[in-house]
Amino acid sequence: MTQSDPLPGLALTAILVTGARATESARPDRLFEDPFASAFVKAASRASPTIAQALAQGSANEAVNLARRDSVAVRTRFCDDYLLAAAASGCHQVVLLAAGLDSRAFRLPWPAGVRLWELDLPEVFAFKEPVLADRGAQPGCERTVLPADLREDWPHTLSDAGFDPGRPTAWLIEGLLMYLDEGERDLLLSRVGALSSAGSRIALDHQPRFFSPPPVSTTDDAAGAGARFAALAAAASSDSSLITPAEWLDGHGWRAKVEEPAAIFARHGRPVPAQIQAAAPGEAHSWMATAERAAASLG
Repeated sequence: MTQSDPLPGLALTAILVTGARATESARPDRLFEDPFASAFVKAASRASPTIAQALAQGSANEAVNLARRDSVAVRTRFCDDYLLAAAASGCHQVVLLAAGLDSRAFRLPWPAGVRLWELDLPEVFAFKEPVLADRGAQPGCERTVLPADLREDWPHTLSDAGFDPGRPTAWLIEGLLMYLDEGERDLLLSRVGALSSAGSRIALDHQPRFFSPPPVSTTDDAAGAGARFAALAAAASSDSSLITPAEWLDGHGWRAKVEEPAAIFARHGRPVPAQIQAAAPGEAHSWMATAERAAASLG
């Protein structure tokens, strides 16, 4: 990590997602309003020429840029609606895994008694927290920030921070699964399940391909990341998480409602990107889901 790259490697994707949220927030027909997104974009652009260039240029294909922006907007609204419904149902513990530059602790109207944990890499919070402090941001719930690598023993980190696995929890895994291989996805769901009491809920999304290659900040990053993205794409056609997501989630103890993104896009009047058009039965496909934990499933 250099001084000019506050969000190195794949953490760059966090600011690109936030850039899409800033663009959506400026629309008169916006699906949500994120008052902090533009502040994150400005701070990152000032700090890093790499980020400023990535935000300014985007993809050479404008259709890809539009698809990414609308996908982030629809996904964000989907997750907002899920979290507020889960909290209203009694899930007063909320955990955002790979939280990135998420500002839901500050912008959503949480009911009284909600406690929220955000987990992500240390460099993400090293950038994020000063920007929020400069804005005088005050969370609408009790918020705990946990620097953690989700490939390591984050459940103990969460428990040590006051999380109670005996209470219903609303989990959010947004924009993450496509960066993991199937073994890593299974491990993540197993760990979440072991911490989830009956009545806990989860929302997550998945897709078999990227709209365009995710950005990385150095040549060394690109060499390793390119091989990994190619391996993920090659495995997609046989990954049960992408072919039969309801069964995959059920196998991890979650009763799921899986939706095709096209239906969600249609609900919000947004064009369906070609990259997430419905696939033939038995093929890998994009999806979004909410699910509930059953009593017998507690690990």
